Amino acid sequence: MKKKIVLSIVLLAGAFCFVYFWNKYAYAGEENYFSSGTKPEEGLQIGIIGDSWVVRQNLDSLLNRKLSDQGIHAEIYSSGNPGAKTKRIYENLFKEDGEEFSSKKVIEKKPDYCIVIAGVNDAATHVGPDFYTHHMMMIIKTLLHYNIKPVVVSLPEFGVEEDFKNKNIISGLSNKGAELVLNGGTAFKIQDYRNALLKDLKRNGLDQKVVVLNFDEVTRDYEKDRSLFGDPLHLNKLGYQKFSEFLAKGIINLTRTK
Repeated sequence: MKKKIVLSIVLLAGAFCFVYFWNKYAYAGEENYFSSGTKPEEGLQIGIIGDSWVVRQNLDSLLNRKLSDQGIHAEIYSSGNPGAKTKRIYENLFKEDGEEFSSKKVIEKKPDYCIVIAGVNDAATHVGPDFYTHHMMMIIKTLLHYNIKPVVVSLPEFGVEEDFKNKNIISGLSNKGAELVLNGGTAFKIQDYRNALLKDLKRNGLDQKVVVLNFDEVTRDYEKDRSLFGDPLHLNKLGYQKFSEFLAKGIINLTRTK
């Protein structure tokens, strides 16, 4: 009887671990493109998709204000999913409008540009550059399919080590386990994710079709610029002022060279 109980516990623990790691590390399947006969509206149209960085501090309104200060009027459509990794952000592009965190509406608006702010949750959960790059490429290819220019913010600087200290035992062990399997036990650096994406863009011949905005213009060092962060994962109000100015500068440069 005791052996059966122990075996049942082991099997349940094994099933739990399998489901946990599958949900965390499994790649998204490729979605079928949907038909869209929507015609883009007149004037500058900008989409923003991503994680919690999109929805905090009213980023769309901040960006709109920064552009207006420079005499540029734009319609901005944003959709952010707090806590989402790049996999979920890709899947959200195909969710129907009534579904939670659907960003299909951004594509339907056919904006001139779509700013993609993603990757912090990938790096925070230590899924590795391959996972991040795979799904970023899927997001980019989807936007290009609908004739939307992707404007990708390079993986933002944040407090990777500080965030790890705040994790529970299960998350901490799974992250260390991932690094052991994926990177020989060495922690992934933010630059590893950035370099992997740039390499993949070039290998796929997309480096000239995608604009990459270097987040280092906002900050290149979490430790030195903690005044810009509300917590290890997110910017604060001051940080968003600088971030929105950075995005506005990028959009302005694009409109002048268009």
